Amino acid sequence: MRSDLEEIKECFSCGLFVKKDKQSSKKLVCPRCNSKLEKEHKHSIDSLIFSISALMLFIILNLYPIITLNINNQDLEATLFNTVKILFEQEFFIVGFLVLFTIIIAPVFNSLIIILFFIQEKSKIKIFRDKDLYNGFHFFKEWGFMEVFIISLIVTYIKLVGMISNTKFDIGFFVILIYVLCFLMSNLKFDIDRVFKD
Repeated sequence: MRSDLEEIKECFSCGLFVKKDKQSSKKLVCPRCNSKLEKEHKHSIDSLIFSISALMLFIILNLYPIITLNINNQDLEATLFNTVKILFEQEFFIVGFLVLFTIIIAPVFNSLIIILFFIQEKSKIKIFRDKDLYNGFHFFKEWGFMEVFIISLIVTYIKLVGMISNTKFDIGFFVILIYVLCFLMSNLKFDIDRVFKD
């Protein structure tokens, strides 16, 4: 019964159930409304590699400044953790917590959940329940806003260049770009639905 259900795909446009043709390499099309049916993503070990790379880059990212400015012959450097620290020091507690959660905690936990899934899958040791991994993955994925942080950095840089001429992106900024690429690829390659399929 289960194997029969796995051979059927539902059309999200009209609701028709279409039988998959495993032998054909052509894209599956609904015979009723001609909508292309979503192709199932194969679970890839690449997501594990990208997740580990993202975590390693995250550590490197916090060692180097993102933006450097020169005011009165004094260099001011801003790292990721320093940005959050300054917000708390200036008593912007709500903004500080949101930045801490969305650009540090959520992306890191998202990568950790992907790594944990592979550990549990290969070792057969259940550290966390499948339900907890599934819910945790979707929660932290939705709350990770690192790409929004990059856009805000670019906007800040453009504004600072107009006021302070000696403003430049430092090594940390280029590391953060590679980090976001690895982070996004780890999520694209990861099929969380397989947690319940296996």
